[in-house]
Amino acid sequence: MVGGSPKRFLHAGLWAAALLASGAYAASDSDSRFARSRAVTPTAPVMAAPFYGMEEAPRGDALLQSVMLDAHNGERTALGLDPLDWDDDLTADAARYAQDMARTGLFRHSPRASRTMPSGENLWMGPRRLYGYGVMVGAFLDERKWMRTGGKLPDLSTTGRWQDVGHYSQMIWRGTRKVGCALGDGANYEYLVCRYLPAGNAFGKGPMDADAAIELASGGQ
Repeated sequence: MVGGSPKRFLHAGLWAAALLASGAYAASDSDSRFARSRAVTPTAPVMAAPFYGMEEAPRGDALLQSVMLDAHNGERTALGLDPLDWDDDLTADAARYAQDMARTGLFRHSPRASRTMPSGENLWMGPRRLYGYGVMVGAFLDERKWMRTGGKLPDLSTTGRWQDVGHYSQMIWRGTRKVGCALGDGANYEYLVCRYLPAGNAFGKGPMDADAAIELASGGQ
């Protein structure tokens, strides 16, 4: 099994109570009036893929770009939205932060003041080499089942928590034009960072708004 079945991995019993039921974490950036940084530092060791009866998930910059663009733009096209362009500057900025999380093991949003441009941010963290890129971005897309596409932040989710759809809403934010993603490779965990320009998830606006293109001011998470 390549790149993984989350169920197969969970059945190995590694996570116990250590991680969320999905076997990974995700976090989405938003307007600083609502967003709060919640740092996560995983401690559970991760064995090599064959230990779980799996093959290592394939890796590579070209593959990452292809999978991320296909996932983002496939969803946007289905909704009648303009596709996103891949941006090398956003990718480089994402790579710096992904490598920082891999080095420190601290999973949380970057301070907006540390970003070289006022971009939005989606994050994912999971066990090293066990999940394919499609699984990572699939965790963002899966939030569509709770999405109120006609809603305004913070009333975007049928669950009552906008955080439950924050990744997806950023992916489909009408005013966003560019994306860049990178993966940081830690000793046990991998850290995906996607950056978006202009940023989405703005208070009082919705992803389908015609004027939803904004650049969030620098500020705390």
